[in-house]
Amino acid sequence: MGQDIPWAHLSHLTTCIWMVIAVIQTGAVNLTKWLPYLPCRGLFAQSKQRRVRRWLGNSRINIHRLYKPIIKAALADWQDEVMYLSLDTSLFWDEYCLIRVAVVHRGRALPLGWRVLAHPSASVAANTYRELLQDVARLLPQGVKVVLLADRGFVQTETMTLVRTFGWHYRIRIKSNTWLWHSAKGWSQPKAFHLKPGEALCWHNVKLHKGEWYGPVHVIFGRNNVNGEFWAVVSDEPTHLQTFAEYGLRFDIEEAFLDDQSGGWHLQSSQLRSVCVLSRLCFILALATLYVSA
Repeated sequence: MGQDIPWAHLSHLTTCIWMVIAVIQTGAVNLTKWLPYLPCRGLFAQSKQRRVRRWLGNSRINIHRLYKPIIKAALADWQDEVMYLSLDTSLFWDEYCLIRVAVVHRGRALPLGWRVLAHPSASVAANTYRELLQDVARLLPQGVKVVLLADRGFVQTETMTLVRTFGWHYRIRIKSNTWLWHSAKGWSQPKAFHLKPGEALCWHNVKLHKGEWYGPVHVIFGRNNVNGEFWAVVSDEPTHLQTFAEYGLRFDIEEAFLDDQSGGWHLQSSQLRSVCVLSRLCFILALATLYVSA
């Protein structure tokens, strides 16, 4: 972590490393539990806590700039022909929204980039995460096919257009009341299709949304033969049954959010409520997640 990374001060690096060690050792974002793993010249626990709190609140520590060379090094030797990226949001205390892009790898979702907003909803506008996607695009290795996976909250034409400017592809779930135009069917909505469990239907070269339509795109409808859930997924490439399997990789990021919270690091138990502090905590968790996954 000390090589080719623009740390403003050596103490920032050492404190960061000890925080990563502490969160791995304790398995929780809890400053009190971290104390035994935080070397400090101060003799009292308050000295260690102050050091950590100062780090988390230090505006000189640009975590996105610091994370860039680390994740680029991790992705440099990517062996798979396709890289699946998952875009999703998570809500903390109904006050803060975390937007994250992660690369799906061997059942895990490793953070590529994130933004924390003071926003009381998990639904966000496309212009809110445009810069995040642009930053992520600069991190990825050349010559790898990239596919973005996202849920219904991201079925925005601005996002699809931006993704295609990167040369990426997408698999995004659409809402059941989305209007679609097919040359043989005219305008219709996915909820009008009464498919049996295990049944799927592919539409190619369709238009998305009435009024200012977007397209052509490709859509697959289907009903899960286990739980009966209805899926409709839009893609920039011709759809087939494998499209459902690709979209299903998106759920690994939900497992990652669970790892951040009650199923793993217990981020919410920290009670540290600030956009900047939470963003820097996400940096620590990203480093810890990357390390333990590797």
